Amino acid sequence: MIKIGNQQMLREINKSTLLHTIFDNGPISRVDLSRKTKLSPTTVSILIDDMIRQELVHEIGTTGSGVGRKMTLLNIKADGGYVLGIDLASSPAHCVLLNLHGELIANQGLKSLVGEEQLRSDLVSLTHSFIEKQNIPQSLIRRVGISVPGRLDDKQSVVITSHYLKLHNFPLLSVMEEALSIPVLVTNDLDAAGFAERFSGAAKGDHTTVFIMIDYGTGAGIVLNGQVYHGARGTAGKTEYFEPYCTQVLAGKLKEDFPGQFEALSADETIRTFIELGLSGIEPYRERAEYMIADIANYCARTLQMLNPQKMILGGWITENGLFFDKLVTAINKKENSPYGATPVVSSHWKKYGAAMGAATLGLYEIFKQKVVQ
Repeated sequence: MIKIGNQQMLREINKSTLLHTIFDNGPISRVDLSRKTKLSPTTVSILIDDMIRQELVHEIGTTGSGVGRKMTLLNIKADGGYVLGIDLASSPAHCVLLNLHGELIANQGLKSLVGEEQLRSDLVSLTHSFIEKQNIPQSLIRRVGISVPGRLDDKQSVVITSHYLKLHNFPLLSVMEEALSIPVLVTNDLDAAGFAERFSGAAKGDHTTVFIMIDYGTGAGIVLNGQVYHGARGTAGKTEYFEPYCTQVLAGKLKEDFPGQFEALSADETIRTFIELGLSGIEPYRERAEYMIADIANYCARTLQMLNPQKMILGGWITENGLFFDKLVTAINKKENSPYGATPVVSSHWKKYGAAMGAATLGLYEIFKQKVVQ
């Protein structure tokens, strides 16, 4: 039994190595797969045939010209499966569907879901309904990723606390897996948004990034060497420093400090109008806006100095006004003061879809990541 178990484990590791290599390097031949993975041609041939039967991989043609032997090329089969990403942090909740190439196939708003009862009943039914609407057999949904605004346990399966969703010690992963019979992963919404930018957004191809969001909530998503970093107790990315800049908090403070000026405006409109007044040089808004830029830039620069990422991605209201964002980036780079050159600071690509896209792309990552012996 031990020998059979070891053989099966080795087979799964070798299979994951091939899938990972095809995903990263496809189209690619069996010969090149053998060279890159150091697996024997026989092992490659057997496992590839297995993955073709499973519709994870397909042959897409040949390479080579002239008299020499042509080699058949392999690639991931885009419609051989799909991953679903659900963002519970947005209002309403949002759902996206990606194929195995990571291409966006469909996206849809669901409805705001709050509390354990709604998540147990409505989230399951809405997920089934979304899948049926796409005319895709549920058997082709290979992963479901769910992003949550809140703190998760070490195994990323239980929502320890989420004030927004009104949850406490809720076993979201097991609830959804039991209801859907599909592998599920649960992640923090900012971790998901940061991973989406690294996978297919503003930081595509970068392996170490920092994503900072300042909007109705604040926080950071950190990707180190291609993997989401959660921290020792799952609280990495907590940015209490930025709480005064949360949309509702900042708008309330502006209305208090400048009575009558923003009274009839919504929170979003208040910040937008304030920024426009400040950038126009009108006092006292100009001085206040410049202070905010310097304060936010100081924190961001210290983060860059400490982590030295390849790129910093910013999201939320601080990116909506182009001139404000440009001034903020300039201030960050100046305060970073690196002798090796300024770290690129960019606006998020996926905007409001970031957390849903991240949950889905983390599902893709799970499918195609290279397994190792634990």
